[in-house]
Amino acid sequence: MKSWIVECKVITPLFMGGAYQQTELRTQSINGLLRWWFRIAGGSLEDEKRIFGWAGETSNQGLVRIFIKDFDRLQKEKFSKEFDDKGRVRQDKGINYIGFSLDQRFKIDQRDKIQREYIKENKIFEIKISFHPKATDDDIKKFFCALWLAFNLGNFGSRARRGFGSIKIEKIQKGEQDITNNCFELNFVPSGNLRDWISQNLRTIKDIIKPKPRKDIPYLFENFEIYTFKSDNSWQDLLNGAGEKYKNFRQNERLDNRIVFGLPIITVGKYKGLRRASPLIFKILETGRNNYTLLIVIIKPNTHKFIFHPGIKNVKWDLLTNFANFVKPIGRIYP
Repeated sequence: MKSWIVECKVITPLFMGGAYQQTELRTQSINGLLRWWFRIAGGSLEDEKRIFGWAGETSNQGLVRIFIKDFDRLQKEKFSKEFDDKGRVRQDKGINYIGFSLDQRFKIDQRDKIQREYIKENKIFEIKISFHPKATDDDIKKFFCALWLAFNLGNFGSRARRGFGSIKIEKIQKGEQDITNNCFELNFVPSGNLRDWISQNLRTIKDIIKPKPRKDIPYLFENFEIYTFKSDNSWQDLLNGAGEKYKNFRQNERLDNRIVFGLPIITVGKYKGLRRASPLIFKILETGRNNYTLLIVIIKPNTHKFIFHPGIKNVKWDLLTNFANFVKPIGRIYP
């Protein structure tokens, strides 16, 4: 089997676990995110089934296997928000707002509730990626396209769309060869001008995947917009600043308009039981030693239409662009 070793660095707190929220790096979750990015990049259904596997009547295991190495060495901590002198969650902290659910306690069987743990930032782990002998070079290239997208535009675990669970690929090795900066013509480490770096990699991905966008789901090359918020030597300050802007913007909108930022809205009965991942993504990139950049990624209908939720027809999509303008981005990276 052809194999690659991918060295990963946790950039922002990573909340990933099983049914009872015990912290673990789940290969199923990682594989699911890679599949999602492949799908919205316009990867064909046939390629998706072959590369990632399929559970339908003609089920198959797929051509790729992902193994997590050295997980037990990762340092874990209990998560808690910042409180004021009266024991209330500090409302001036934007990071509290966007991470509102991350300090919940979970009850296991009849035992006391346990406080949720997370994998600390700056911790390193490795992923071994192996391909079935039937995998072609084209299959492998398409998989690495999904890998680039998931790690450089997305996040993993709980509150992933609000900046938590950002992971950076530090190194990709094929045998003894370091191919991080030229992995099937993809460069996995931010370098030079950020706009040029992202645009060039997206062009390469489009050339490799040869997109076939699917009906009713977002399509990367028509529905996505990427903005640079700002850079800082503290990811905490970046997420806190973005969270404050997000809180202030949402609180000035009617509840019925806020659905565009994702569902459920637990304070409103008609939206409490609905589910829709947010079309707004906060992404922290480590762009240098002790230097971080916050990207704001928005997904909205353009020439390619898709469904927000089958039970909801009126969605105020313009709020996503209005929010991007509200945070006063440094620039628009893509398109």
